Amino acid sequence: MAQQALGQVQWGSLVFGPGTPYMVTAVEGLDDLPDIRGEDIERPGQHGDYSGPDYTGARVVQMKLGLRGESPDDLRALSLALRAATQPQRQPAPLQFLDQDVLVYAKVRKRSIPYDAEYLWRLGDAALEFYCPDPYLYGLLEKVERTTAYSPAVGRTYPRVYAGTSSVTLNANPSFETTIAPWTGADGAVIERTNTQAHDGTWSARITPNGLGLYPRMDSELMAVTAGVSYRARGWLRCATARDVALNVNWYDAGQNYLSTSSDTRAVAAATWVEFSAAYTAPAGATYAQLAPTVPDTPPGTDVMHVDDVRLEVDQLTGTRSYGAAGASGRIIATNEGAADAFPVLRIDGPVANPAVEQVTTGGSLIIDATLQAGEFLEIDTRSRAVLLMGSSPRRSWVRGGSSWPVLQPGDNEIAFRGSALPGDPGQTSLLTVSWRDTSL
Repeated sequence: MAQQALGQVQWGSLVFGPGTPYMVTAVEGLDDLPDIRGEDIERPGQHGDYSGPDYTGARVVQMKLGLRGESPDDLRALSLALRAATQPQRQPAPLQFLDQDVLVYAKVRKRSIPYDAEYLWRLGDAALEFYCPDPYLYGLLEKVERTTAYSPAVGRTYPRVYAGTSSVTLNANPSFETTIAPWTGADGAVIERTNTQAHDGTWSARITPNGLGLYPRMDSELMAVTAGVSYRARGWLRCATARDVALNVNWYDAGQNYLSTSSDTRAVAAATWVEFSAAYTAPAGATYAQLAPTVPDTPPGTDVMHVDDVRLEVDQLTGTRSYGAAGASGRIIATNEGAADAFPVLRIDGPVANPAVEQVTTGGSLIIDATLQAGEFLEIDTRSRAVLLMGSSPRRSWVRGGSSWPVLQPGDNEIAFRGSALPGDPGQTSLLTVSWRDTSL
């Protein structure tokens, strides 16, 4: 539910707001409209202008903080932690307003942590200015929809899901290709995205223990589950050293009180990706579940673990299955609950020839003049218009001339996926994955 109270704000590993020693006293620029860059021209020989389209410039968010330490030394530690977290950056990073469901991509451009001797020694204040070259406000949750291609000649193939669910995957952002949110570090773990190791795509998540925490890990968001139903925890884990690692599922009741943990713990070889997959039945009283890739037993900082494509699914091996709505093959509904156009990221997995993604709601198609074999995929960023084979090799030339780049208008958008099955392929098994965030200005 929307609320006026700002609540907590997360920047990197620091959290500001209620329950933290950093009190947010003021925020400017978040709900404001950024400066308009108008394209107006004067009317020659007449009064007034010819008015062209309006575009916004960068967004600037200013934040004032109140620091509350337990002692002068604690106040100094808070100041140093804030200073360390607000260093100059090469690229924007997520600034998350957790209780308002808002995310912006920002750089710190100004920082002020004044010393005022008139204050009590355990109180202080600070001011931060965040520069957002991308002015859009995004929802925290990355939404995902998938469909196989329409193929009237060979029939249709549907992803198997439980009746009443829209996707087999319950958690958001399993592969960390664009952000690490909403995952958070726990028990002394520092978590971050990295492109130095990945099992799928280009990015993975890295967990670095601090050498003190008993079970350093990264926690997913809480996901709604039903007691007595079977769920499957899956993912790829890699540790720099040979040791035990675990893919845990934590269970919580309706009040979000911890109930128990189901653990898939294995000994893995050093620097080797290992696939984890285990099915669990949600215990009595369970209303929520949380994924928690873990490095157990107070590991040293050298026991760095990478995590990729980690997800909690409704277990497809049991229960009632639904094979999609009749006549809806190759189509999805992508709902943008924001007030501005959203630019989705498209992933097309082969095998398929000449795939096309059609924005049915507004018209126009993006057509790829190429063939993807089984195991190959194409990633398309509709904002930057990057087209990357296997997430890394540019293939912009594959886009057919005259194609249009699909965007998601506010509200429901119908997206169609079409392509040709490869010779000898028994059915149309290619897959379109559309991911986006609710977007506003």
